Amino acid sequence: MSALPSAGSITLPASIREAALPDGEREYYARDVYRSGELPLAVVRPRSREQLRTLVVDAANAGLALVTRGGGASYTDAHFARTRAAILIDTGALDRVLSIDEADMIVTVEPGITWAALDAQLAARGLKVPFVGTFSGLAATVGGTVSQNANGHGSNASGISADSVIAVEVLTPRGEFLRTATAGSAERPSWFRNYGPDLTGLFLGDSGALGIKTAVVLKLLRRKPAFEAASFAFADFRKMHACMARLAGERIEDKSFGLDQALQQGQIARQDASTRWDVARSVWRSSPSALAGARSLLRMAAAGTRALAAAPYAAHYIVDGHDAHEARAKISTLRGIATAFGHEIANSVPMVVRANPFQPLRNLLGPAGERWVPLHGLLPHSRVPQFHDEVQAYVASQRAAMQQHHVHVGAMFSCIGASTFLYEPALYWHDERTVLHERMMEPDYLAGLPRYASNPQGAALVEEIRTGLIRLMHAHGAGHLQVGKLYPYLDGRDAGAVALLRAIKAQLDPQNLVNPGALGL
Repeated sequence: MSALPSAGSITLPASIREAALPDGEREYYARDVYRSGELPLAVVRPRSREQLRTLVVDAANAGLALVTRGGGASYTDAHFARTRAAILIDTGALDRVLSIDEADMIVTVEPGITWAALDAQLAARGLKVPFVGTFSGLAATVGGTVSQNANGHGSNASGISADSVIAVEVLTPRGEFLRTATAGSAERPSWFRNYGPDLTGLFLGDSGALGIKTAVVLKLLRRKPAFEAASFAFADFRKMHACMARLAGERIEDKSFGLDQALQQGQIARQDASTRWDVARSVWRSSPSALAGARSLLRMAAAGTRALAAAPYAAHYIVDGHDAHEARAKISTLRGIATAFGHEIANSVPMVVRANPFQPLRNLLGPAGERWVPLHGLLPHSRVPQFHDEVQAYVASQRAAMQQHHVHVGAMFSCIGASTFLYEPALYWHDERTVLHERMMEPDYLAGLPRYASNPQGAALVEEIRTGLIRLMHAHGAGHLQVGKLYPYLDGRDAGAVALLRAIKAQLDPQNLVNPGALGL
């Protein structure tokens, strides 16, 4: 593959110079939740499919790398350029719902639409995507999410984001549009994914390495208006994991997740008064009746966060139903299983999530203003207990240094289908804010958080622990979503599979211009 030119030798094509955002914007767009990457030569924000094609072709003809950014809320270097000879394409203005087909139950969208915006338009028609969206759905885009493979709302019952995709339209550096599944042209949208080899799947989870998505076709379902929620506390991790694994095999719940005590006491229990008012209002509005809403708020007020904060581990469940009878029957079955492993506590957390699945992006910082970065590994249930023990031992070995440099760790857990467990540690540390926090978080909320001075030693320790945990995941054969440029995707993979992927990359992108370095390519 051809070497990229140096930044100093480049004259930007006229189309890029004219479309480029102000130079000062490059710092913001070159950041993610965790850190910053190489500044691109320019950031462009195309407003049409045709403009995007012109920008891509002109950049490719100039030998410039092309890096696509969605909402910017990732943490795996996915949209970082590995060279200064790069153009960053922000897809945020390509945010239309192109069509909603209730007869065939499909929706076609542009890549820059957020999950929150899409869900709002579908909710008005009583519809939803099986994968409803990520927790960061106010910022996370459909195109970015399916490129990264993400779990979120609906993953327990319906799989990750990729499982809700039928087809994609992808733009190559040559200016060609490729359409997958049953699509033969832009005028004939796809309705069935598995027509021959699954070419749609080729472009899902590719971290933007195989092309630039210009449209995504998603499945639709009818929304179920009734719901119930329940929460359970567990004496230890093994009991929580056993409960979550058992219930995942039963396929009762629509949404569920687990938390350790650190996250429960932090992100949940330390909410300020304004947050709690927002929570109460959301719960009231989402309840099927005023009476049901009042009952939920009274239970939440009576319980407070005492039981949640005291629980070493807790799991939270939401079940949907066509009517109240169905929802109550499902939660009754769920309770019968879960109480064999733990005891029920107040259901305030799942009620909040059900009422408002796309929370304001307050968790871009910790509850006390700390910097924050998650990581994750996907494991089969049989390997989870030993992996957890080794994680705990590794963190314990770092405890003295963590206390010295104001670093702490919490963890979140979930099941994807019946066979996969998502283990998601998160590292918090005292450090200064970045331009991403200042622009993506609410000013009033930020004003109430402490500020910290630069903490390079703490940041270095976080990176050391992060690297150590990834190494531990790799030793256990963990898989990953959101591979980006962080996780060792190619390491240990069958040589034939690696050769095939490289051949596909070379066919679609012979100059290696589309997000070079993603997936290790």
